[in-house]
Amino acid sequence: MAARITATILPILSLLLLLAGTGAADDDKAFVYAGCSQGRYDAGTQYESGVDSVLTSLANSAPYSPYANTTSPSAAAPVAGLYQCRSDLAAAVCSGCVRSAISRLSSLCSWSTGGAVQLHDCFVRYGNDSFVGKPNTAVLFKKCGGSPGDAGGVAMRDSALGALAAAAAPAGGGYRAGGSGGVQAMSQCVGDLDAKACSDCVSAAAAQLKAGCGSATAGEVYLGKCYARFWSNGGGFASSDAVHGERLFLAVAGGFFASVVYFSLVLA
Repeated sequence: MAARITATILPILSLLLLLAGTGAADDDKAFVYAGCSQGRYDAGTQYESGVDSVLTSLANSAPYSPYANTTSPSAAAPVAGLYQCRSDLAAAVCSGCVRSAISRLSSLCSWSTGGAVQLHDCFVRYGNDSFVGKPNTAVLFKKCGGSPGDAGGVAMRDSALGALAAAAAPAGGGYRAGGSGGVQAMSQCVGDLDAKACSDCVSAAAAQLKAGCGSATAGEVYLGKCYARFWSNGGGFASSDAVHGERLFLAVAGGFFASVVYFSLVLA
């Protein structure tokens, strides 16, 4: 079943949004969203060399660490970049995901001065703004689906998400996982956040899912520097029909994502 996306976009930012098909939640490279700045750079410039240097460095780091950030050596045209894999992934899976994300950036955001792409299990971003180390709890993408549940399922979901938010900040990557009854939940922060900023981001993500997903039995939300998901033990999004009529939000303040964008998803 094909998806048709309609959008109203303010002029500062071009954003691309696709919905992965059936079973995509099991694919670590499934596409979630991408953003490309409208600022452009020219071929043969120091900025082009900086982008190439940063993305190459990130790809080379991915087999060894779930998170890395780097800055190009040129003081005249600096480029910063980072990636974050889900911290419990095997190194080979992380590396493959990051390389796939970089390939997406190269095709979707070619010649853009800044870009970001979120795949199911990794995130890559580059640009000339100072985003590294700065918290960002603005909502980039939210999806709720699955078969409608009951009050007991909602209570288990809220308990599972609440436990994520209340958990002590884990060492080495910000990955949290847990469950309550028949509901599982997980979250991941970008590695440039300190422990408090990570906890604050997870709390904000959990609040978005609790407030926005009603009795849905699966949901996921991606904020600027973290994401969270929940699903019933029976599985996640069973089919593309599960999100018919859902509203997907992209509303971000500050930094690279400086515009407000509203998307409505209609399944044809």
